[in-house]
Amino acid sequence: MSAILGRVMSRSHPSPIKTVVVYRNGDAFFPGRRFVINPRQVSSFDSFLNTVTGGVEAPFGAVRNVYTPREGHRIQSLETLQHGEKYVAGGTESFKKINRIIVPARWRKFLHESCTINVFTNGDVLVPPARILIPKYTLRSWERVLAMVTEKVHLRTGAVHRLYTLDGTPLSGSVELENNHYYVATGVERFRLLPYFHWVPRKGLIQDIGLGKGKQHTRDLVSSL
Repeated sequence: MSAILGRVMSRSHPSPIKTVVVYRNGDAFFPGRRFVINPRQVSSFDSFLNTVTGGVEAPFGAVRNVYTPREGHRIQSLETLQHGEKYVAGGTESFKKINRIIVPARWRKFLHESCTINVFTNGDVLVPPARILIPKYTLRSWERVLAMVTEKVHLRTGAVHRLYTLDGTPLSGSVELENNHYYVATGVERFRLLPYFHWVPRKGLIQDIGLGKGKQHTRDLVSSL
């Protein structure tokens, strides 16, 4: 009975998405790699180790162990990993402490500040982007971010499932968002590469495509794609 209840509770309260920075064991010059741990994609600690192996590309080969950077405590489960923290990836060798690990300024800023983004509707260059202020507590959950964008950007296909950069690069988590940057929201449909940049400020001015020749020019660009 308790096992069944545990599974039900797990489904109703899914594990939150976490983002961590991982360094190479003993490598003081390695800048660190950021990993977004989405329970839907990384379901076990072994799968996390495999992901880190491909990300850090360490000379020792496959990542077998993950440690805390100061004390060298071994991490043995996804639940133990803390959002926003730093870790050290190692192979079969012993842990080697690195004294110079520093959290990048952008990462520190992400953990403590809200973020304002500008989001286009996929496939529609005649509509200006929606400006969305995302509170810092919302940024801790990628699904909450997408839900907030869904409320502001009305897609024909329904809910927003993904955000892309203007060149079509998909985002995998909140930490990839940059303040005052521009993105494209998509649903179940594919990303459409269009001249969204016409709404992006250039040298402090916005090229208004809603008036006169600008609007016709944009229509010509759309029809040519």
